[in-house]
Amino acid sequence: MNLYLIRHGEAEKLSLSKTDFDRELTSKGRELTKKSAEALKNIIKSLDVVASSPLTRAVQTAEIVADVFNNSKKIITDERIAAGSSPEDLIDFIRSINVENVAVVGHEPDMSNYVSALTSSSGMYLEFKKGTVAKINFEGKVRLANGTLEFLIPPKVFE
Repeated sequence: MNLYLIRHGEAEKLSLSKTDFDRELTSKGRELTKKSAEALKNIIKSLDVVASSPLTRAVQTAEIVADVFNNSKKIITDERIAAGSSPEDLIDFIRSINVENVAVVGHEPDMSNYVSALTSSSGMYLEFKKGTVAKINFEGKVRLANGTLEFLIPPKVFE
């Protein structure tokens, strides 16, 4: 099973006129997300599902990724991958969809925590900047400390 973790693109700044939930991608965020999705498509050919945190900026990022992969009808939003979710929540979600290639769009520090918990029993520190893409491969069942980090591509590579 291949898990692609994607941090949402650059979003609007916090303001009194919008809740954090409703913050949208900036034009720069949309542009970089599209570039990173197109680069990812050169590395992998298909995604079975694109899943997203329900926050607006994550959903917009997922829509761009799904559009590049021609999966616009296969976007799933789920509270188990919302901001503040745990690696166990992510595992529960992945097991519920039972697919081979899934992209999950989410937030920090969740993405760093996912990579650390899914690939190491002793933990690790990494920067998961907006627009970063990581691939974790699992042989067999998705479990904590059972995945192999195959790549972590920061957004500056896509600029």
